[in-house]
Amino acid sequence: MTQAGPLRWRTGAGWLMLAGGGKWEEGETGAIDAAALGWADLDRPVALLPTAGGSTVEGEALLDSLADLGGPGGYVVPIFDAAGAQQAENCRFLAQAGLVYIGDGPDTLGLVRALRGSPALRALAQTFDDGAVVVGMGAGAIALGEWAADCDDPERADPGWGWLPHVIVEPHFIGTEATGRLQRLLAARPDCLGLGIPERVALALGPDGRVETVGPGQVTVVLGKVSE
Repeated sequence: MTQAGPLRWRTGAGWLMLAGGGKWEEGETGAIDAAALGWADLDRPVALLPTAGGSTVEGEALLDSLADLGGPGGYVVPIFDAAGAQQAENCRFLAQAGLVYIGDGPDTLGLVRALRGSPALRALAQTFDDGAVVVGMGAGAIALGEWAADCDDPERADPGWGWLPHVIVEPHFIGTEATGRLQRLLAARPDCLGLGIPERVALALGPDGRVETVGPGQVTVVLGKVSE
């Protein structure tokens, strides 16, 4: 694991970006997308995962938007359930990518469960190890942490993918409601720290312990009781 202060994340040659979300159609994720493309190997394609509840049509439109920013061509990886995460072709798509975009959506736990322990997640890890940029947008950022909570029931959580041990990510972070939700999650798991990430903002974790904030805002770090 790579470490900067209290934060640890999976070691790899690529950048890991935890993004708070936003409407890319309205340019809200423009700074995040541009930074991701700046770090990515543009000789390799973009792979987009719509597993959190996105559609193929929406994914293709986002790929077009990234191409308008100077990105390479790419494809939507059709993983919509655990069966899709087992398919060799989908794993190949992920392994070939220079930028993997884990899209936002309403079904965070569906995303987590579909890929957890799967060949697709191993392919994602390998391409990150080899230098690919991995963007977790909204639900995608949650999945990368130690725990992933149900939006409708913050106290109910599944194990995440564990790329950030002892970390709970709270995207779309704004106002007292989001703060209270993150505090409730940490109260149930006091060995974790929380990352509150607003929309339009990403926390970028790079090789050799580099940490950058992308976008017009700040990331809130909340320590659990054991972490204090």
